[in-house]
Amino acid sequence: MIQSLVILAGVLLSLMQSFGGVLSGYVGIFGTSLAVHLIGGVLLAGYLVILLHSRIRLGPMPWYIYFAAVFGIALTATNSYCVARLGASLTTCLSIAGQLFFSILIDHFGAMGIRRTRFDPRRLPALAVLGIGLFLVAFAG
Repeated sequence: MIQSLVILAGVLLSLMQSFGGVLSGYVGIFGTSLAVHLIGGVLLAGYLVILLHSRIRLGPMPWYIYFAAVFGIALTATNSYCVARLGASLTTCLSIAGQLFFSILIDHFGAMGIRRTRFDPRRLPALAVLGIGLFLVAFAG
């Protein structure tokens, strides 16, 4: 079940990137990021308050966790910029490569309180195949 949710998240990310790339042509990359976060925030707040009758809590937690919002703004802006110039598939492939590399580091060191999962060298062939796929998407035809 959780794998289906991850696939859905990937589909939604691809759609968000594509729409964001088009939207950036109208309002620029930071206008896109503002629109996405403002509209998303209003919809989410309405959902929490009206449908769930829940309050929004922002604490207590380590101060650096709030950087998730900064990263969200940067992610939306950079994706909008890149999709408009590179296309959705190359932007997604490069994004996945960055996510994979950094996720391996986060897991290996147990950064930010995430359960530590040491890197297993037996994963190197799979990473090589992914790297070859990225190279082909980026430079083929």
